[in-house]
Amino acid sequence: MHRNFHKYTWTSPDRKIHIPINYILIDRRWHPSILDVRTFTGSDCDTNHCLVVAEVRERMAINKGEAQNVDVVRFYLRKLRELEVSKQYQFEI
Repeated sequence: MHRNFHKYTWTSPDRKIHIPINYILIDRRWHPSILDVRTFTGSDCDTNHCLVVAEVRERMAINKGEAQNVDVVRFYLRKLRELEVSKQYQFEI
């Protein structure tokens, strides 16, 4: 829901008629990805059309096989309480 002046995309030269004639076309499978569509009337384009902007949610696809093969380095902070490990850590740093 937007105010009416955020819905129209064309203004007549006498500024009395406002019509929504510009649209954003997308494939039906991407329809749920559109979050918001509105116009910006203050853009300096030297035309009587308004700028139409869509906010789109982008979804990244990852291969499940590649995500499971990642080597994870784990740090065991409890081992720093041990005297030998603590000295070794300080020496390395």
